[in-house]
Amino acid sequence: MEWLIVTAVVIIASLAACILWAVQLSKRKFQCGACNKEFNVKWNKLLFAIHSYDHYNIRCPYCNNKGCTEKQKD
Repeated sequence: MEWLIVTAVVIIASLAACILWAVQLSKRKFQCGACNKEFNVKWNKLLFAIHSYDHYNIRCPYCNNKGCTEKQKD
């Protein structure tokens, strides 16, 4: 029974860490690869977005392009 409690705590902590990461990432600006416009994305869209380094596969709200968009460097 103890392993069940430990497993539940680890899973809940992992989910909380992923959500916090997505919330922090949603505060950054993204730039569309097609129209070069900058925009913000809600955290729930970033939670399951496929990404590789700085490239995220999210939909641009301006041109509706679902190609890779990249984070703007600060």
